[in-house]
Amino acid sequence: MAKTISFTLDAASIGNAIKELNDYTKDFEQKCKELRKRVAERIKWSAQQGFSTAMAGDVFLQVDGKKRSPASPIFGSNVQVNVRHEDDVSVIWTEGENAVFIEYGAGVYHNGAPGDSPHPWGLEQGFVIGGYGKNHGAQNAWGYRDADGSIYITHGTPAAMPMYRGAEEAIRAVGEIIQEVFG
Repeated sequence: MAKTISFTLDAASIGNAIKELNDYTKDFEQKCKELRKRVAERIKWSAQQGFSTAMAGDVFLQVDGKKRSPASPIFGSNVQVNVRHEDDVSVIWTEGENAVFIEYGAGVYHNGAPGDSPHPWGLEQGFVIGGYGKNHGAQNAWGYRDADGSIYITHGTPAAMPMYRGAEEAIRAVGEIIQEVFG
């Protein structure tokens, strides 16, 4: 996006050069906003794909009196990735009951030792394995009661990290996006 502005030392030529510079500055600022929006949209798209295909629940065993029957893993989730663009910032966030568990993982079975985190930002952000609720995630398996009274046993959820991986994917693509926006 290099631009050369030529002028002579007279008022009209300098005035034209100033106008060209102002136009160039406005165009550059618009392209920077477009770049920010495109990167945010790439993160959103990639993260949504990750949430849609992540394991949202491990193999559950339903305990109904004496009967125990295995159920299939639950893939995909009800998590929605959103983006909002404002003047100087784009904000990306998730909505959905399993978002944190899918991002950071739950339980030692899939994710390692209690107090640790497979997520690169897990320790820093306080999302550690076994740190939520009644410390059930520090156990190999735990149960919970559903609204209908059924009891389910789970090993937790592997850390899929869709938001983190979405950001990584956008970083890998940023050169391509810059070329598309700035030409």
